[in-house]
Formats: sequence, structure tokens, C-alpha cells
Amino acid sequence: MRQPDLNSLYVIEALAEERSVSRAADRLGLTQPAVSHALARQRNFFQDDLFVRAGAVMAPTPVGEQVIEGVQRALAVIRQDIWTAKSFDAASTTRTFSVCLSDMGVIVLLPRLLAALHAQAPGATLRPIQMPPAELASALQDGAVDLAVGYLGRLGENLHQQALFTRPLVGIIRGSGKRKTVKMSLDQFIASRHVVSATLALTNQVLEKELRRHGVKLKVGVDVPYLLAVPSLVANSDYIAVVPEELADLFSRLAAVDVFSPPIALEDLTVQQFWHARYHNDAGHRWFRALVASTLRQ
Repeated sequence: MRQPDLNSLYVIEALAEERSVSRAADRLGLTQPAVSHALARQRNFFQDDLFVRAGAVMAPTPVGEQVIEGVQRALAVIRQDIWTAKSFDAASTTRTFSVCLSDMGVIVLLPRLLAALHAQAPGATLRPIQMPPAELASALQDGAVDLAVGYLGRLGENLHQQALFTRPLVGIIRGSGKRKTVKMSLDQFIASRHVVSATLALTNQVLEKELRRHGVKLKVGVDVPYLLAVPSLVANSDYIAVVPEELADLFSRLAAVDVFSPPIALEDLTVQQFWHARYHNDAGHRWFRALVASTLRQ
């Protein structure tokens, strides 16, 4: 025997709550005969009257009461888990959003994102993740990471990207303890050894590319795995470093370093957010991307 269709569930629900064929028809926007025919089909399927006349109303039989209970549970799940798939309520969500950030992102951007998320979605959680760029495309596709934010260049196919802000590259050099802006000649810059860090890979690439245009190579004094080691090494040596502007501001508060404008033309870096096409239309994902964009563009 054919299984009842979804519409039959709504008919049974309406009859259970209205206890009248005519009122159930009005509620569903159907004709009385249409509701009566739907009820007849369900009576045939269940081999039971389901609803019988009891004075001025239609009362459920014991089988009808059992069916009504199941229908109410089923429709509650449908309304909650299926029909609301396109909706998202930031104020009540307990969703965890995962974001891949570099060391610089964790230091500079994460506090702002946490504050914005807490203000608009107090029950949500932000989980920062770090992973090699080569693994990011797969992690975004699989949903292990919702967003990747940073100076990341091109990550792969089926990824959307959105520019958030740009930052110039500046140099830092050993200072006297009070931050000031100093000048540096091209010859001095070329001759100096640099502190570099793997977390600033794109910065290093831009720097190396421009130095090659001048016919010289980047002189690396030390390559450190930890970003926060950079200001201390510069402050206690003759090494210099080239970093995004916001990092120079932070480093000048952590160590005795001065700031200079590089005497070569270094292109600004653009911080972008990346996400996979699978999640492009997810309501919660769209909300979170908008939050990241509005927060980091300020």
C-alpha cells in the first residue's frame, strides 16, 4: 500500500487541532471535499476511522491519537531542522566557527573578532586554527575550517575570496627605546641582514622579488619559527626586518625598535577571507563572513 504523503500529515494535524473538517479546510486553504478525501485516504491506509463525530466536533479514536502524536513529532522536526535550514539566529546560536589564522592573525585580528562575535552571538564559539597553506583548500572543502583569513594569495579551485583590507610593508630597526620613524638608504637596506619568519612567507616573497629587480638577493641573518621573536632579535642586533604595518606598531610596544619606510617599492599586502563554494549559501556561514568583513574593515 502506498505510504501517505507529507500533505497528509498537515491534514491530520489540522483536524487534531481544529476538530472540524470545515475549519481544517479553512486553515489549510483547501476545500472541504479535499480534506474529506484526504481523511478518507488515511482511514483506508490505517484501517481505522481516525476521527469520529462526537457531538459538534470530530474526536480522534485511540489509533487516531497515536497517529496525531507521531505527526506532531514529525512536523516539529521538519519545521525545526528542514524548513529553517535557510535561517540563522545569531543571538541564540551555539555554533562553533573555525578560522585559520597565522601567528600575526592570532595576535592582531583574533581579539577584534572575538569581541565582535561575543557582542552579536554570545553563545557562539570561535576556534582559531593554524595549518600549512597547502592543506587549506582541502580543509575548507571538508568543513574542517569555515574561513581562512590572511595574506594567502591563491589557494585553489572552488574557493571564494573577499578582500578585507590592505597594509603597507614597513621596516623595523634597533631603536633607543622610544619609537621614532627613521630613514634608511638603499645601500644600507641592501647591505643589512634580515630577520625573517615562516609565518610572514608572503612578505618575504614580496621582498625577495623586489630585491631581485635591483639585482641583489635577500640577506637572511636568521630565520625564526616564532613571530614574536622578531622584535627582540631586531632590538638586540644590527639585523632589520620588513613586516606589515600593524605588526610594526605592535613590535614597537614590545621591544626597542624604530620604524622606517623601505627604500624600495614594496606592494601593499591584501588580507582576504577565503571559503569553499559548498558553504557559500549557508545562512550561518554568510552571517559569519559578514561579521568578519565588517569587523576587520573598520
